[in-house]
Amino acid sequence: MALVKRRRLVIGFVLAVLGLVILILIALTQALDPGDKHDTSTDLVTPTLAVQNARLFEVSPQESRVDFTTQVNGVALDGVFPVKEGTITLEPVGSKLRVLVRLYIDVDSVDTGNPMVDRVLRVAMATGDYPLAFYVSTSRDLVPVTEEEIAFELDGDLEVHNVAHEHQMSVRAQLVGDDMWAIATSDLDLGNHDVEFPSFVNSSVIKLTAHLQAYKNENALTVTPAAE
Repeated sequence: MALVKRRRLVIGFVLAVLGLVILILIALTQALDPGDKHDTSTDLVTPTLAVQNARLFEVSPQESRVDFTTQVNGVALDGVFPVKEGTITLEPVGSKLRVLVRLYIDVDSVDTGNPMVDRVLRVAMATGDYPLAFYVSTSRDLVPVTEEEIAFELDGDLEVHNVAHEHQMSVRAQLVGDDMWAIATSDLDLGNHDVEFPSFVNSSVIKLTAHLQAYKNENALTVTPAAE
């Protein structure tokens, strides 16, 4: 009987401590400030087109997203960054194509299903100050003109937390008529962007999977090269 009482006391104590820890974490995260500058500018430059007759595809924000996985206390936690806007441009080079990608990602609207973790991520990335991440890239090699699924690599720059760093992604994509889908994956070390997480976020590396749906811009029959 005494053993049962001790067990109940221990369990009650542990639950009380856990409850207190949770309340402290909630209070701390509510006190943290992700900033409020709302700076949506970027110094990244979209790669210059060499020809006029490139095909421009607009990324659909409603049908696109960037999934990610991070580690919190040793447990994998999935989340989503919405895509605000983007373009995928196909530039003819001889009988093949060069792919140019531009994405604006809404990191301030991060969603892991856990409001406390969301706030920790927002504070770490100062998303109130810098609500958007920017990615501009070009295919490493030329790709074939085909309606079959293809795979290629993107080389470019990613700006997060107002800090730009080189970033590569592996892509699978398919274009049928005027519709295009693409899935791009990579490991992103946010430490390269001066993002510092609290200790319970076990790593600064998150796994990204961008799901993109894009449609040909009928109003852009040609694309004027951007200024250097």
